[in-house]
Amino acid sequence: MEKCKNIGIMGNAFRVMAGLDTVYGYDVAVDDLFKAIATYTTAEKMKCLYEPMQFQEQAIKRKYKLLKRKGKVNTELELISEFDTLGVNPQIDVDILHNVSMEFKELIYMREFFTKTKCPITYTIHGASYPNYIESLYLMKLLLPFRKYDSLICTSHAVKATIQRMLENISESLKKSHNIDVRYEGRLDVIPLGIDIDKFKPMPKEAARMKNDLPNDAFVILWIGRLSAYDKADLLPMLVMYKRLLKNNPNRKLLLVLAGHDRVTMPFLPAIYQSIEQLGLGDNVKVIDKNDVSNRETLFASADVFISPIDNVQETFGITPIEAMACGVPQVVSGWDGYKDTVADGETGFLVPTYWMKCDDDIRRAALVPSDMLHRTGLQHFSLAQSVVVDLEYYQDCIQRLIDDEELRQKMSENSRKRAVEKFQWSKIIKQYEELWDELRSIQSEEEDVNRQDELKFIQPIYCDAFASYPTKFLESDVMVKVTEEGHELATGGAYRASHYPMEEGLVQFKLGRKIVEYLDEKAGECSVQEIINNLKDEYTESMIKRSTLWALKQGLARFANERTK
Repeated sequence: MEKCKNIGIMGNAFRVMAGLDTVYGYDVAVDDLFKAIATYTTAEKMKCLYEPMQFQEQAIKRKYKLLKRKGKVNTELELISEFDTLGVNPQIDVDILHNVSMEFKELIYMREFFTKTKCPITYTIHGASYPNYIESLYLMKLLLPFRKYDSLICTSHAVKATIQRMLENISESLKKSHNIDVRYEGRLDVIPLGIDIDKFKPMPKEAARMKNDLPNDAFVILWIGRLSAYDKADLLPMLVMYKRLLKNNPNRKLLLVLAGHDRVTMPFLPAIYQSIEQLGLGDNVKVIDKNDVSNRETLFASADVFISPIDNVQETFGITPIEAMACGVPQVVSGWDGYKDTVADGETGFLVPTYWMKCDDDIRRAALVPSDMLHRTGLQHFSLAQSVVVDLEYYQDCIQRLIDDEELRQKMSENSRKRAVEKFQWSKIIKQYEELWDELRSIQSEEEDVNRQDELKFIQPIYCDAFASYPTKFLESDVMVKVTEEGHELATGGAYRASHYPMEEGLVQFKLGRKIVEYLDEKAGECSVQEIINNLKDEYTESMIKRSTLWALKQGLARFANERTK
């Protein structure tokens, strides 16, 4: 089996950061993964599917151009408009279809309808806990036509186990209640996220601290992340633990740095500031709100130890511990989700035990409360997180060991950098992706290329069938049409009628509409819609030809030439 030469990438993963109320790890992850594939893939071409005139088009071009200017990419970029799937039948030539995010329905549609071969699809998960995922993610994974050579790439073993249990629960429930036997037909593979080891690396502490206005004589304990007990980590117990540390180290200058972005819609900082004041920690805590994410490597390099008391099911991997690791900073983090894969306990830092018990029966019973999905997510995530116990005494002991033992800190620092380079640098992560892609293509080559388009009918909109009762009459393709005076003016170079929105210029429907008007003008007489279809069907779909003809009629560029209402 040849290696992948053409990689298809869905461009719908990128979001407009300015529209978000905080900085999310999701956006950092999909951005880094896209750039890493572009930088380290051995494929000849990367074909990105995008929606014209939207943020994602410019985001893809900008990221690729920046990498090209820095001399980091050799792979050719080809942009493919998603609008071209409307009205034409593109045969996209790719060996693999991948989404750096977790949306898969679009991937399956592209594969079943618009690729030259039934290529493997892969997609990377960045979240598993949102209540609406039950119907939009898990249930759809059971119902859509996955193949045995498709894979959801899980970023940790913990999230893989979660996905398996969720899918099994829905399958068993549907079998028991509706006698419906559906199973996920694809694979679950584990590949972690990566790190730019050239950006995140050890650097002199004095220079790093000067840049971040931190004292050189302090033992700096650092947290970097979204400031949210709602869907990230409760930092208030950590402040209690930190007060105990201060009490036990009266002769040491300790400084806790909390750096991150607060949520506008549900701020956590007021509670943090209140706790700092109540605990009398004002002189020993520095809060950096809206820290510069693009230069966070210097903040990591300023620290003696990185901490993250994560406690939320919203997390799946956790990027910050491997960023700290690459900077040679020991990590003291919760033994939770992906942290258990990334942090080597006792070698690069410490995994602090977390404790839980089955306590969600009432949440299951009130699964759709509150009715607002966003509020429901917040309530369920926060309620569950407040039942996750992070062992504070163990946490304190681990940090104390690092305060007392400079040799241990140095050893963990060296181990951290070594582990980051060996396991998490992007070049090695993308190699794992390509090895998986080659394996999936090998499986594909042995499978019969069966058409499974009918299995997607249940999710397709049936506008004309469902809304057939709306119009006065449905027309058949034998209806006769002819050009109007306005249509003749357009066909002979006159002013084009104003479009409604800029996006129309990118849609086949309106380009074809002009072409049909020109065809009618050349005919200089009556013409059936069926004749127009026959003339253009090699290039366009019948539906698109009909819609474009109706557009010309609607806009007064063509008119009916026979009776059509009787």
